[in-house]
Amino acid sequence: MILRAKKHAWFYLSFLAIQLLGLWLVLLVAYDKQLQMMTVFITTIFYLLWCLAHQYIHHHLSLKIAAEYILVGALGMTVSLVLFGA
Repeated sequence: MILRAKKHAWFYLSFLAIQLLGLWLVLLVAYDKQLQMMTVFITTIFYLLWCLAHQYIHHHLSLKIAAEYILVGALGMTVSLVLFGA
């Protein structure tokens, strides 16, 4: 387990950086709900691209895995719509 985490450390750190940057930008543009939702959308797109690329490069990307990532991204967008009231 630790060996796997070390092998993929660059992925986990860059993934965390993307998500934290997205959160920071969402908080930064809190004055504009439309811009805030656009930021959530772009962060979700980066999430999908990054995770799918990681699966393709390091594991086996299948339709089931891709659908799971897309559903998680859609869930995040739905929660954001409800929370931000856009």
